[in-house]
Amino acid sequence: KNYFFKMSKYQDRLIKHIKSHPDFIQPQKRKNEILGFLDKKLNDLCISRPKSRLSWGIELPFDSEYVTYVWFDALLNYITAIGYNYDNDKFNKYWPADIHLMAKDILTTHCVYWPTMLMACNIQLPKTIFSHGWWLIDEQKMSKSVGNVIKPLDLADEYGVDALRYYLMRNMV
Repeated sequence: KNYFFKMSKYQDRLIKHIKSHPDFIQPQKRKNEILGFLDKKLNDLCISRPKSRLSWGIELPFDSEYVTYVWFDALLNYITAIGYNYDNDKFNKYWPADIHLMAKDILTTHCVYWPTMLMACNIQLPKTIFSHGWWLIDEQKMSKSVGNVIKPLDLADEYGVDALRYYLMRNMV
């Protein structure tokens, strides 16, 4: 037993939105990835975990035996942090987002799960979702957990702020 978000209900509407708003997902190759993903029937999204299996998490308000799936709750923070459902003036000032920026490894979460959640709530979608790539070191994704990070301020100290800005703008999509 689990609780599910009926994400499949919004598949056709999401495809139509993506195709009718050319800048909705950028860059183009990420848009193509999502449209390819949406070529298959979209499954509904499990949004809960039983507390017997997962003790930590935010309890579901309608069933104290369950906590919410972390990505479902995390996505809602984008709108609740800016006043959704409690400070409409603040919410309307900041939403919809002009550009929602994230890394390519969380593309499906932000370009499928998130927009369908917003559609279910009748909330306007972000104008653009932009998925950036990764910095690589020796063909491996830079990661704090791996410890192969470069500190931008160290680069700025060594090469200057303008050189770093130029490099980022020139070489990062």
